[in-house]
Amino acid sequence: MQPIFRSTTPIVHGWGTFDRIEDQLPDGDCFLVVGRRSAERLKLAETIGEKVKGDLIVFKGVEPNPSTATVDRGAESLRKSSADYVLAVGGGSVLDAAKIMAVAAAHGGSAVDYLIGGKVVPGSGYPVIAVPTTPGTSSEITPFSVISVPEKRNKVGLRTPEIYPSLAVIDPALTSMLPPYQTAATGLDILSHAVESYWSARSTPITRPLALKAVSLIRKHLPTAFKDGGSRTSREGVSLASIFAGLSFSNAGTTVCHGISYPVTYDTGLTHGLACSMSLGPTFDRLAERGAEGLEGLASSFGSTVDSFSGDLSSFMRDLSAPTTLKEVGFSSGPGRILGTDLEANKANMSVAFTDEDLEKIITSIL
Repeated sequence: MQPIFRSTTPIVHGWGTFDRIEDQLPDGDCFLVVGRRSAERLKLAETIGEKVKGDLIVFKGVEPNPSTATVDRGAESLRKSSADYVLAVGGGSVLDAAKIMAVAAAHGGSAVDYLIGGKVVPGSGYPVIAVPTTPGTSSEITPFSVISVPEKRNKVGLRTPEIYPSLAVIDPALTSMLPPYQTAATGLDILSHAVESYWSARSTPITRPLALKAVSLIRKHLPTAFKDGGSRTSREGVSLASIFAGLSFSNAGTTVCHGISYPVTYDTGLTHGLACSMSLGPTFDRLAERGAEGLEGLASSFGSTVDSFSGDLSSFMRDLSAPTTLKEVGFSSGPGRILGTDLEANKANMSVAFTDEDLEKIITSIL
């Protein structure tokens, strides 16, 4: 079957677009989903309350790496409300949680039902307008939602076209006050999405140029955004990289680096982007050893070569104060903890057939 490139969510992008969000809001009551930090930093409830064209119902406090319990509480609140649509404003955790809330509230069932229970999403849920306050996950334009599931002791993803947001309003200005740590973590998440989608078995002549453009933008703009958060040029560059990477990996998917990251994040609380990026270099090296094609182009987009990519990436991460080993973040369970999770889909999406031995070598190299 020929791959289909899908890009369903309309995008409004530009500096200051959030200030005019009333132009994008429909008539009716609004169910606002926000997190803990960005809601206070940006005074979201107050700002949105002045712009909605109906009543405002606020669901606060979505945590980083949101749990199924949080999603279920939000879905129940949405189901009982008068809301006509969902407005999710926050980082990837807020957007991921809101997307499943919208489905569960409309069609019934719990988050666990959809994530691990095999319940099929029968159709679109409440319309979701997604406004990211961080770049990185690209959840505002993708059909993915990743939630922490205690029953699995892991993060679990749902992928279905029915959870594409109905609109994305992407304003790089909202990211200008992000502290350096979050800037680095979200930027490395973008890099992970781009790199993994490039070497994915499902990559195409459409997705690969998008991935390479995202890699080059991150290489150019992330260090400046990290050092000077108020730089409009760098924030716009990182924001565009997030869009390009999102369009690429929403079609080509991610690979073993994401699979390795989930138990690390679940056990240690390490930010998703940092957890993913740790294994990029070792995976690149393993692919080179296995004779994977196209790595020259990927390395070149990073301003590197096949022989030096892994080392250059490690230096790049160190300059962002990002960890490069599991020991640094307190993960002491060893390869067995990661290999004990379900990584079959991640392995299957590698452009070169990967085994558990390949994975163990990658994990061991970052212990």
